[in-house]
Amino acid sequence: MITDDTLREGLQTPGISFTFNEKLKIATMLHAAGIRRGLVAYPPAHSSEVEITRKIVEERLFDETYGLGRTVKKDIDLIESTGANISLHLPFHLNGLDEIVEAVRYASRKGKLVEVAVVDIVQFSENELVKISKKMSDAGADVIQLPDTRGFATPRKMKSLISSVIRNLDARVEVHCHNDHGGAVANSVAGAEVGADYVDTTIYGLGERNGIADTVSTISLLRDEGFGIDVNLKELGKLYEYLLELIFQKIGPTLFVNNFPVFGKNTTIHTAGTHAAFSSVFKGSNFSVNVYTGRSMIRNILDANGIQLEDSKLEKLVNRIKNNAVESGRAVSIKEIVKMSEEV
Repeated sequence: MITDDTLREGLQTPGISFTFNEKLKIATMLHAAGIRRGLVAYPPAHSSEVEITRKIVEERLFDETYGLGRTVKKDIDLIESTGANISLHLPFHLNGLDEIVEAVRYASRKGKLVEVAVVDIVQFSENELVKISKKMSDAGADVIQLPDTRGFATPRKMKSLISSVIRNLDARVEVHCHNDHGGAVANSVAGAEVGADYVDTTIYGLGERNGIADTVSTISLLRDEGFGIDVNLKELGKLYEYLLELIFQKIGPTLFVNNFPVFGKNTTIHTAGTHAAFSSVFKGSNFSVNVYTGRSMIRNILDANGIQLEDSKLEKLVNRIKNNAVESGRAVSIKEIVKMSEEV
């Protein structure tokens, strides 16, 4: 089954931000196309992410709606409050695995489906990946998501890792492949060929840095391989047209040049605050700022501009930046951030 992540990963695309109404329209058009499973938002990031998740759940636009957060109780409680199923990502450095396991157990007692992402799977050996995935499954995770977070995998590597996990787990498995080196669609199909239950995609392959696997390309190849994917491509095409209009309004056609694998500008730009906080994991030190930003990212931007703020003022600035991105439906420029920092 295709899992759509356009709403959430789309907001991690450098230069992109969506208004509430734009998010709802995208979700509605995905529903019309027959997409039944969606990872729609990151509720811990901002109240607007909570609001859109609740609305999508209320409208029953997906059979399974997920909100994403960290493996901590406050994120789990917030996602549960929206009515969505719970999707959690592990930290990029796995310290304190016992605490993570307890958090997954806590989530599993909420009466929701629980998905856990073992991020950046190529950093692990097969045995290590199986061991971690099994811990998450034994703690109550219904789905183990296996993301190639930095886009380093090859189809052969994906098949090897995914098949090892599937052989040793009872939980369902989902693949989530980034396109830094151009392999997202091929790696996604490779994961499905060895038995992954879900493939995570976005419209135009939007996402953090230069994105993940494109929805229609992945569907087309999977259908050619004999997978029965019941999606209305005519309705899906309407969403591609709508999102193209938004992209041209917010960024312009240069997005598609910047999103090119390997040497595209976006491969070194980070939007998610969780990614920006792990500079030892991700290459590049450029940022695109919207509702998914965090204190570490803004602190780095301020430092680069010779600006110092105490923690309380930094918190106010981050909230103001997030609000601005949500209300305007666009990314916030460095110039605007500097100006806001003077005002707080």
